[in-house]
Amino acid sequence: MLEFIRRNRVLLSSSFFLLCSLVLLSVNARHPGRIDPIGRAFLEVMAPVQRATSLGVGRVADVWRAYVSLVGVERENIRLRSRLHELERNATEQRELELMNRRLKRLLAFQRRLPAQAVSAEVTGRDATAWFQSLTLNKGERDGIQNGMPVLAPEGVVGLISKTSPHASRVLLLTDPNSGVDVLVQRTRIRGIVSGLLEKGAILKYVKRADDVQVGDRVVTSGLDGIFPKGVSVGKVTRVSRKDRGLFLYAEVTPTADASRLEEVLVTAASGAELLDLHPGRTPELVAPPPARADFIGPPDPATLGILGPPEPSAFGVARPGTTLGKRARSGAIFGNGARPGAAVGGTHEPPPGLEEDDAR
Repeated sequence: MLEFIRRNRVLLSSSFFLLCSLVLLSVNARHPGRIDPIGRAFLEVMAPVQRATSLGVGRVADVWRAYVSLVGVERENIRLRSRLHELERNATEQRELELMNRRLKRLLAFQRRLPAQAVSAEVTGRDATAWFQSLTLNKGERDGIQNGMPVLAPEGVVGLISKTSPHASRVLLLTDPNSGVDVLVQRTRIRGIVSGLLEKGAILKYVKRADDVQVGDRVVTSGLDGIFPKGVSVGKVTRVSRKDRGLFLYAEVTPTADASRLEEVLVTAASGAELLDLHPGRTPELVAPPPARADFIGPPDPATLGILGPPEPSAFGVARPGTTLGKRARSGAIFGNGARPGAAVGGTHEPPPGLEEDDAR
């Protein structure tokens, strides 16, 4: 019996208090205005129990409501996070589309300037090792690409097609030591060859030590090799060294087209023709003449040089319009300055006999 009570003491206690509550409720229901000593004592005992029970139930209810609320907040948080990730993904895709649109517009504008037809291709692979530098394109022989075709970008020269397959091709970059482009220094029109230096960029070869090449000069294609169109940007001179010995100077060139950032390129047919001008009717910019020197006083006065102007026609025996010359004048025209035959020029000798009579007749 004691074992049963010990095992079920919580249930028995709850049942006892519940029974007492029912008894009090029934008594109060029969005599609502009556206060008996038993009721008062029971109320005194049960009040703390009810207060503790109410507090416990209230706390449990609060915890439950908080749990339910947290579950709802967590679900809302998950939904909002998912929406945020979706918006970020859409923003990234939109930004990529905008950048691609800009690149393709520049590529199309550059393609219109090329003197020969060109094929656009995407860069699908890179091989920038210490011994070989190349790109892989997603276009090949079936798209009209052949070995030796120049590869260009809006920024400048990229390289040459070195190997092809039906659906892919490989580009030998300008920075490869096996490459070579015939170029001009844009400022001085000095001709040379640009070849690769791997990670260091490129070098300008076969330029005489005395030639005018400076850091910052632009280098463009000359078109004389018959491969690259004339006037395409190649690079910028970043270092010039003139050694004590040797015929040529040493000049490093940084390519304007960064192969590590290219995504789309143009493969065109070999042509040495110049890039087309999209604005043939454009008025060339007028260059103002240089300012006059402070010590310049103008052209000299002819009088100071003893130049008095052309002589009169009569001095040479030439009549003015509307006049005639006599025999003496005509005769004097032969000797100059109106001199008579037989007289020295500028002298005082008399004319020979018979000449005056001839003039009179």
